[in-house]
Amino acid sequence: MSDKSAVILITGCSTGFGRALAEAALIAGLRVIATARRPETLVSLQEKGAKALKLDVTASPTELNEFAASAISLFGKVDCLINNAGFLQGGALEEATAEEHLAQFNTNVFGVINVTNAFLPHWRARKQGTIVNISSMGAMLFIPGAGIYCASKAALDAVSETWARELAPFNIRSVSIQPGSFRTAVAESGNMKTAGVQIEGYDAPHAWVDTFNQTAGKERGDTEIAAAKIIELVSVDPSRALPGRLTIGEDAYVTGKTFYERGLKDLEEWKAFSTGTDAVDQ
Repeated sequence: MSDKSAVILITGCSTGFGRALAEAALIAGLRVIATARRPETLVSLQEKGAKALKLDVTASPTELNEFAASAISLFGKVDCLINNAGFLQGGALEEATAEEHLAQFNTNVFGVINVTNAFLPHWRARKQGTIVNISSMGAMLFIPGAGIYCASKAALDAVSETWARELAPFNIRSVSIQPGSFRTAVAESGNMKTAGVQIEGYDAPHAWVDTFNQTAGKERGDTEIAAAKIIELVSVDPSRALPGRLTIGEDAYVTGKTFYERGLKDLEEWKAFSTGTDAVDQ
């Protein structure tokens, strides 16, 4: 995706990271297809040169295949797909309903898989393509109050790394981006949902949801800077391998480092329980 004629399609461009990514890609000279459930929110991006398409990532595979065909027809190709659309389900795990848990995974995981699958035949035929999945440092934090969201992002990380291995023979790259706290107005945009009931005693989850809402728009990360870095990352020579996962943001980097160091420490501390299980004939 190193040439300026590259085409990048981004989901969830109405607000936040999606909009910032579309603007960064336009500044970089890429051809941009911006999508959202409500295309009227994309007018300003169209005025800057982006193509706009309606997309609900939870649509049926048949509908998504039709969407992919329409998107590809705009420029004759799509080089990079950024799966950004998603939302945050707040509340303790017990408080959210089964339907709310399923909705979280339908958007954040299954929607990503289905949208990407719709473009894979195109990329396999071309022997080239780049998949960028917007995950979260929450995948390494297991936050009380955002447990099902963190679980969905951890699943997305696993899907991303699996794609990187499965699709390597087709020269298709996959990377999972794990942002930290950025000013994306999630709380105000409707991209955060809270469980309808609160169970007494879940103080930590409730406190996290309250703090998240109160600090929305005051996060330390600059979304525009992060978006420019992501576009720069995916714009390198398509033959260059990308990392399986990449943290972005000072807090995300520290979270990632702590996560892996703690994991190694626990692995060694409990080694006696982990090992010594081979069958006697091995």
